[in-house]
Amino acid sequence: MESSSIQTVVADEVNRRIQKATKELEEKYNNGNKSIETSVDGPTGKVYKDQLINNKKQNKNKNKQIDELNELKQYKQRLEDIDNEDIDDDEDEELRQLRELRLKQIKNEHQNKLNNLGKGHGQYRDILQDEFLKEVTSSNRVICHFYHKEFPRCNIMDHHLLKLATKHIETKFIKIDSEKAPFFVEKLKIRTMPTLILFVDGLAIDKVLGFEGLADTMPVGKEDEWPTIRLARLLGDKNIIDKENIVDEDDIELKLKNQMENMRKNMYSNMAAALNDDDDDEFSD
Repeated sequence: MESSSIQTVVADEVNRRIQKATKELEEKYNNGNKSIETSVDGPTGKVYKDQLINNKKQNKNKNKQIDELNELKQYKQRLEDIDNEDIDDDEDEELRQLRELRLKQIKNEHQNKLNNLGKGHGQYRDILQDEFLKEVTSSNRVICHFYHKEFPRCNIMDHHLLKLATKHIETKFIKIDSEKAPFFVEKLKIRTMPTLILFVDGLAIDKVLGFEGLADTMPVGKEDEWPTIRLARLLGDKNIIDKENIVDEDDIELKLKNQMENMRKNMYSNMAAALNDDDDDEFSD
């Protein structure tokens, strides 16, 4: 099949799925509050609890569909970018095959992202002990934060993991209350809070204990103020997230590099000034 024909078929399919997803979102959520009781007293007891549970499920499904819709739009844009590339009439067969291969790779990447979103990737979720084994074995790469609600540093780790979870769809990010998961705390020999357990194909392959490797070079009194990029680099070095997807959104590394460069320049300037002063003293003598 010609490259242009493949692009047309795929593009039509993407458009169809985007339209379907958009329509479902509109029908399901635009009028979603009509069935909620609006009396002065409001619902009470079991009715109220059931409504809360139903709202949580609806919000979870809505977020999932929005993520999938955004992924479809990105997928469509990538196809359009390839379609807009200049094509010579005398383009040889090798280039056409290369183009078709790129389309196939994009399609596979897109399908993998959709599969991961369906498994709970792209979110940072709190799970129960009974869900633990299913969660860590259903995805290729998983980061699980064992936390304690009374430990402030666990909240700091939560802040950074939440930011990374939305950027690294290739990895599942979850957390579990250590007090409510005594079996796995003992099984995995967890003695420090926070602790990140890194799983690959269901096997625990590494750990991040506390702020080890994150706060080592922070100034005294600011050990808890390390930037998210440090955790991203650490996890990237452990191959639990893709290095090529790491983005320093706050330009922390660039600012540090500039700071070091300025320090180096100042040091050289001071050394040069000191040498000039020595030369002036010798000339005076």
